[in-house]
Amino acid sequence: MTKLDKFTGELKNVFQKRLKSVFVYGSKANLPAEDLNENVDLMIIAENLTGNDIKNISKSAKKWMGSFFDRNKNPEPVFMDEKEWFNSADTYAMEYADIKENYKVLYGENLICNLEIKKEHLRLKCETETKNLLMKFRSHYLLYADRPQYLQKSFVPVVKTVNAIFKTVLRLKNIQTGGSAHENINKIAELYACDKDFYEKLLCYKEKYCKINKKETIELADKIIEQLDKLLNYVNNL
Repeated sequence: MTKLDKFTGELKNVFQKRLKSVFVYGSKANLPAEDLNENVDLMIIAENLTGNDIKNISKSAKKWMGSFFDRNKNPEPVFMDEKEWFNSADTYAMEYADIKENYKVLYGENLICNLEIKKEHLRLKCETETKNLLMKFRSHYLLYADRPQYLQKSFVPVVKTVNAIFKTVLRLKNIQTGGSAHENINKIAELYACDKDFYEKLLCYKEKYCKINKKETIELADKIIEQLDKLLNYVNNL
């Protein structure tokens, strides 16, 4: 019995007939079930989810996640009430669009395939995420402009969020998203005059193929603000 099988069994014991669906989403969704051991994004949807349910499944969930010393660690599983799941397609439009593109149902009903994500919700969420990213990075730059080593720590979250925004822009333009962040950059560069080399440099740093010195850190920080502002203007006009 795999770690995932054991956790799914414990979910069944706690929720009984109220357990509606358990599914993997994200990069690991295409792997066979026996290979789902680490870094697995898991969603659990239950009918009439209560605080008592969370308390009862807490111990099992923490075992699934693993301790600091475990080799096979997993992110915290997401629990949602069934009604909440369907009512959140507007609020989590970007996240739901990602899930619809890559998921695997492990138990129960497929609550994803017929989920409707409206383009107006997707565009608004894309704009909100872009604005929030720009505001957060400005704030981080304000605090750490004189400490490049701390400023660099914000670059990886920026790359991850930008890739999510890029994928959303491609969906809004009815263009198939790429299989990698590099492909998404190439496709976005065909839509508007973004700095492709800049995004590739950030991605190179995020993937640990290259390092950035203090001077480059400041130059990239300046460029992040410039490019996010340009991205926001593009998204506003979609």
